[in-house]
Amino acid sequence: MRRVNCILALSLCATLAPARAASPADGWLMVPGQSLGALRIGVPVRAMQQNPGWAQPDRTHIAGTITYLSYSRQGVTVVVRDEHVVMLLTTNERYRTDRGVGVGQPVSTATGAYGAPAAGEDRVQWYDTLGLLVVAGGGTIIRVGIYDPKAIVRVILAEERPARDVFLTVRAPTYSRAADAAVDGPPRLVTVTITLKNTSRTSKALNPNFFTLVDRSGKSYHYDKSSLRKAEACRSIISVRPGAAASCSLTFAIPGGQSARSIIFHDGGSIDEAYF
Repeated sequence: MRRVNCILALSLCATLAPARAASPADGWLMVPGQSLGALRIGVPVRAMQQNPGWAQPDRTHIAGTITYLSYSRQGVTVVVRDEHVVMLLTTNERYRTDRGVGVGQPVSTATGAYGAPAAGEDRVQWYDTLGLLVVAGGGTIIRVGIYDPKAIVRVILAEERPARDVFLTVRAPTYSRAADAAVDGPPRLVTVTITLKNTSRTSKALNPNFFTLVDRSGKSYHYDKSSLRKAEACRSIISVRPGAAASCSLTFAIPGGQSARSIIFHDGGSIDEAYF
């Protein structure tokens, strides 16, 4: 399996409270191989969904024998196989292991706490003896997964075809003006240059409708029509052949007090998310 971070991209979250060290009594504690806060590995998914706040996911994605339940507000994706929870993924910065590993920390935090991973694939590090998955972006942890090593989840997740289809990278965004102190200030324009590498067997189109910008509050935006005035704009007529890569740009109008967090590509079959 070449990619896992695409799978994780199905879970979007708001920027939450600052990171803090976890303690065993902390409701935000991650225990590798066992639990994420109150959620536990190995329980029937129906039992998990009886807990307040976890009854109805925002999105359900099925790939082979695996079901992904995405809870956007919590920043958590629950991975289910045979009606049981086999993995818990999070982009929520408040969750931490007892050694301080969590989203928003340098990748070196994980290696310093747990040593070298058992395996590494692109931006993904697997600690199989612990049941811990760390996904990196720009030297920072952007997602963390908890799983049961006995379930051999790395093999299970290989069934997710879209994880091998596309690889998205982005340049730092440019803004029409500095962020306003007032949250409700007038919109400002943010322009993003995107590169999509196609690792599937079919061509991919750089249709602007396939891209979504997410701000640091978790809100999503479609492209602004002013994008199409630029020669380098993403367009549906731009085709990326298998094995090739292509770049384009899009402009988004976001609230004056907000900043861009990530870009998502989703054409209905393939999905990836790139963080700034």
